Amino acid sequence: MQRRLLDWYDAHAQPFPWRTARDPYAALVAAVCAQQTQMSRVLEVYGRWMAAFPTLAVLARADRAAVLQTWGRAGYPRRAVALQEAARRCMQEHGGALPRDAESLLALPGVGPFTAAIVRTFGFNDDAPAVDTNIVRLVGRLVFGDLQPARDTRRAEVEAATAALFPPGEGARWNPALMDFGARVCTPRPHCEVCVVASMCAARPRFAAGEVAQPVRAQATFEGSDRQTRGRVMQVLRDAADEPSGTDVALATLARRAGATTTEERARVRILLGRLAEEGLAWTDGRRAGLGQPPS
Repeated sequence: MQRRLLDWYDAHAQPFPWRTARDPYAALVAAVCAQQTQMSRVLEVYGRWMAAFPTLAVLARADRAAVLQTWGRAGYPRRAVALQEAARRCMQEHGGALPRDAESLLALPGVGPFTAAIVRTFGFNDDAPAVDTNIVRLVGRLVFGDLQPARDTRRAEVEAATAALFPPGEGARWNPALMDFGARVCTPRPHCEVCVVASMCAARPRFAAGEVAQPVRAQATFEGSDRQTRGRVMQVLRDAADEPSGTDVALATLARRAGATTTEERARVRILLGRLAEEGLAWTDGRRAGLGQPPS
């Protein structure tokens, strides 16, 4: 199984820069960018981010508004704030470098087990089994025979199986092999006809018999949601930060530009703006608002 998946990876490896850089910071940025984001967009955000903040030190001293501007419309901007907070923590507590051990990495803002494993794998070339959505799906099917492992396979069992399958000394090939194979072959609707481990897969007979993997859950409606309105508010604040006349915007103007036309919609914008301020993504003094932290 290891040999077949590693051979597949060697033939299909994608030249993502953070996989060969041996730079812990680059690996951290890539892992955070990849959280809940398609890889096609990750490359764009990663390139823009590394150009603006090439080191932990540069990121740590950057203006919060500039950080959020650089993150742009990548979604879930709290990830950008967490990245900067992690950089500042590294400057204060780890001598300006990312720590190598899992415990210290997990103590950083925005770093979970998968992100820590990616930093250790690509940044330090350590053996650190990683488990993301694609790996859960692949291992859950391959080992346990579940069609929808995200729902049907216990997470602890997937993690134990992933660790047991891990080939020592091959983390920099093995982790991306599983991630990429899950993303490109063992997809939600798997391509079993081109799967190099189909003959070993516990779920293959079920798929061959016509069973299908049911979706984990219905996708929440985006149109009209708080998430959509938050995105609009953040875009208005980013646009305001780009304007030569200033970096903030009046609340009435903010609401109008965010598409709020009724009293209820304007109240909703104010509520969401308050939440954004609590998260460190925006500021407001009750009359005006801006991106990031309030001006000193």
